[in-house]
Amino acid sequence: MTSQGRRIAGCHLLLRGNRWMPISVNKALGGKDRCSPGGAVISAYLSAVVEGDTIVGWLGNSAFSVQEVLPNGTLAPLDLTPARLALQAYDADMEASKAGIVGVSSLIAGRRIQEQNTGNLPSKLREAAFERATVQILDKIQGHPVVGVRLYDC
Repeated sequence: MTSQGRRIAGCHLLLRGNRWMPISVNKALGGKDRCSPGGAVISAYLSAVVEGDTIVGWLGNSAFSVQEVLPNGTLAPLDLTPARLALQAYDADMEASKAGIVGVSSLIAGRRIQEQNTGNLPSKLREAAFERATVQILDKIQGHPVVGVRLYDC
């Protein structure tokens, strides 16, 4: 066990069938990483706040990604449309505010980003990823050699 204070733990997982497998945080994913034959590549990067030897919470930048495999074996690029729309929404809300109007575009855009961060995966599959990440992170902070987890000092 460590006596360190607050840290951030990042855990990288890959879905294989219905099981989340830890993978190196530096691994470049490709067509061989499909969750099933003919399926997409589904991964998660989950970030936790760690105090001492305890996970005290999960960060909002935890996210799941679902990428289709292109015919040449590479992955389709991530869709950054929700992020672009969010930036435009904040600008639109600022302009509306100057005119004395309450803008809600940024709230709608925030919901779209949250939906994208879930990868539109079923909640049970997402919960299983957090359970696996918890085990991986706790093993890491207890000093065991662990794949897929990095600890960052705050």
